[in-house]
Amino acid sequence: MMKRLAVFAVALGGLGTVGLSTPALSADQYTMAVGSLGGTFGRLGAGLAEVFNQNNDDQKISVVPGGGKANPARIGSGGADIGFSFGNLVNNAIKGEFPYAPKEFPNLRMIGAFYESCYHQYAAKERFDAGIKTIDDLVASKEPLGISVGKKGTSTEFVSSVMLKHLGTSYKELEDRGFKVVYAGVGASSRQIRSRSIDFYNHNSGIPNAAGIQAHLARDLTFLQMSDGVRGALIKAGFNDCVIPGGLYKGAPNDVKSVGTSGIVIGTDKTPDKLVYAFMKTAWEKRETLHEVHKIFTRWNLEKSSKDLGVPFHPAAIKFYKEQGVMK
Repeated sequence: MMKRLAVFAVALGGLGTVGLSTPALSADQYTMAVGSLGGTFGRLGAGLAEVFNQNNDDQKISVVPGGGKANPARIGSGGADIGFSFGNLVNNAIKGEFPYAPKEFPNLRMIGAFYESCYHQYAAKERFDAGIKTIDDLVASKEPLGISVGKKGTSTEFVSSVMLKHLGTSYKELEDRGFKVVYAGVGASSRQIRSRSIDFYNHNSGIPNAAGIQAHLARDLTFLQMSDGVRGALIKAGFNDCVIPGGLYKGAPNDVKSVGTSGIVIGTDKTPDKLVYAFMKTAWEKRETLHEVHKIFTRWNLEKSSKDLGVPFHPAAIKFYKEQGVMK
């Protein structure tokens, strides 16, 4: 994916990247796959790329939309140089397990872990009070309901599909029963629940999530609870227990138990050492700038970044962590 630009400035007049300045001439160009541009991956990735580009003249990163589920296969196949995904999904991609089977991507390498996600199931308060308290209740409803399950290729949609499969149904079966199943990114999902076009939407995100906060401010919302059966199916899929703290979102004063996983940046065994090392070095040295991008960065440190999640580390990342004294 890396390209060396050697063109005249005038040719770049219309060239732009998502949320970034135009890459410099003659710099090595790389792509970073994120998620929905308004989602957690999109905001974190745009911030990391912006800081990187401001502090590295000889190599530049452009952000491209993607998804936590789709990115491991995309990066492993050479469709992007680096990008965000989740630890359990990357492990599955390396082994060729669901949802990547029969393809395997043993070339994937971890660069760093940046945050822990927690699955949010937003619900209209009036629907919750009427008895739709879990995804199990939603599936069992005789009245057709509207839900955004997440944009296809994202971790959000992957979790939605796992839950529905556990409950013995599918998107098509729900649609055949008259349900409105929406495959939207976080920004569109938030807007649709605020406008009452739908009454539920899912999102695998960091805590808190800006689009979710906006939705709670505009409409009386709460969170669906997670049944033991659904939780068990997701734990089996590699997710871990997490809690959405009470009081962060209007109308949700109590803690909500859910599941989540580690949001990580990955590359491959062919990703240049120079890029990986500079990426981590810049992110760490400019972390105070990143604090202004998203609250997630205020909780990020190198101990968390270098945590063993079962995904092999890139050699240049190992070099950086060893120099910083957080890896032996």
